[in-house]
Amino acid sequence: MLKGDGMIVLILFVLVVAGALSPVYMFPSGNPQPTDYVFMMLVGIVYFHSIATARGLPLFKLPLSWAGLVVWIIFHCAAYSLVLQSSDFSRTIMFWTYNAAVGSCVIYLIGCGEQCKRYIEYSICLGLVVSGVGVVVSLGDGGRTTGFFNNPNQLAFFSLLGISSLLVLGRMSVSLKPMTVLAVLSGIAGIFSSASLAAISGFCLVVVGYLAANFQPKKMFRVLAVVFVLAAVSFIADDKAIMDIYDNVHNRTQVVDGKFGSISEERNYDRILAFPEYTILGAGEGHLERFYPHDKLEIHSSFGTLLFSYGIPGITLFVVLLYSVLKNAPLPVWIVTAGPLVYSLTHMGLRTTMFWFFIAIIWSEYKGSKDSKVAARLLRGF
Repeated sequence: MLKGDGMIVLILFVLVVAGALSPVYMFPSGNPQPTDYVFMMLVGIVYFHSIATARGLPLFKLPLSWAGLVVWIIFHCAAYSLVLQSSDFSRTIMFWTYNAAVGSCVIYLIGCGEQCKRYIEYSICLGLVVSGVGVVVSLGDGGRTTGFFNNPNQLAFFSLLGISSLLVLGRMSVSLKPMTVLAVLSGIAGIFSSASLAAISGFCLVVVGYLAANFQPKKMFRVLAVVFVLAAVSFIADDKAIMDIYDNVHNRTQVVDGKFGSISEERNYDRILAFPEYTILGAGEGHLERFYPHDKLEIHSSFGTLLFSYGIPGITLFVVLLYSVLKNAPLPVWIVTAGPLVYSLTHMGLRTTMFWFFIAIIWSEYKGSKDSKVAARLLRGF
């Protein structure tokens, strides 16, 4: 056990509660949800633990490019707030700071030993299972399933990230423990019942990554046998639910051509074409009236948002971050990571805490020690 055992027990308890609440949305999108308040409590306790045990602040464990991206966004938003005399940018600062803090705690806890790592895995499993309950409850409502989220895309992205995170934590192996199997099945149900074509495409890449890492007949047979049996039992127990999921996906595929035809306007990509000058240093996230008539909501793309809102420096730092966390990882992990990134091409997922949870897990499993030490030195100096 670790030094400060009592505090570790509290940390792990709060972590599990936060995981269980992750798929439960009680307030409008864009506002803090119940899990965010629990995660903020976790951040406070973890940082206190790091000071009390002299283990080094979790902040210093972030990849340098991640820290650089957050610093760039904070300075960027602060500058636009002053120039435009607008408070629109303050929420963006809070989102990025909060997600970096949570990510740093994940890295810190994984570094604390196998016990903490197991509880991180358990918290993800619990979140997926709770999400699966939401899917079952809302399946009969008609249309795309939302579960306990506010919209189907949130359900799909959370499910995709949860499965991807479990794979990376398990070093590309899926445990056949009942809780893990139930969590993965809940995640798959969430992806397909939401009928998110982007998430389904991303999930196909995750499956390819898993197959590439586990191309062993005996292991594959065991996994496929379990999946087949559980799928058969599910169909026999509730064939209507399975047919509802099939209908959701089928109905979505019927409108693919129409969605591609209007994708630029529907997802606000035309804002980038109308104001290309902002791709150099960025326009910030907020004060959208500047872009009339292309001022409807945000750009529905993580990469598009980074380019337009934070310019070449912002998207470069993000790409460098992805390379930093993946450079020591085997090819199957790259393929699995491509799953959530494919989803992010047509959706803005950078405010989703689970995405940064996932990035933190990859970094912890495959990081380069040299990069960590350089980041720590620079952050201390900063």
